[in-house]
Amino acid sequence: MKNNKGFSLVELIIVIAIMAILVGVMAPQLIKYIEKTNVSSDTQLADTVKSAFTTAMLDPAVINADDYTFPSGGDLSTAVSSGGATFQAAVEETLGCTAAECVGKLKSKDASGIEIEIVNSNTIKVTVTGSHADGKDGDPIVVQ
Repeated sequence: MKNNKGFSLVELIIVIAIMAILVGVMAPQLIKYIEKTNVSSDTQLADTVKSAFTTAMLDPAVINADDYTFPSGGDLSTAVSSGGATFQAAVEETLGCTAAECVGKLKSKDASGIEIEIVNSNTIKVTVTGSHADGKDGDPIVVQ
């Protein structure tokens, strides 16, 4: 009598085929989930940038500083530096990163930068350029 240990070639091929089918079914769902997570992360970063600008613009120590000027819009680096060194320090302290480092944290597939628009003196609009709020072509990520 032979003592057969292990699996036959046919059994191994069947297992590999089943695994390939499972991967084929699960991969598209995983890719959608990853992009949705990236969009969520970029939305949170945009919200943090908005909060940092709002906090710095309301801080009496920043407003009363000799070098403070009302910040202009534009990309994140320009908007942060346009308010003066005290404003820039306050924003970067709240963000925990420099403007360039924060832009480097963007995760969405086509996200390329952060634009700031200051409407009136009380509304800040932050847009993640090149991004899409639904992970596909469409409206960009905007936080107001």
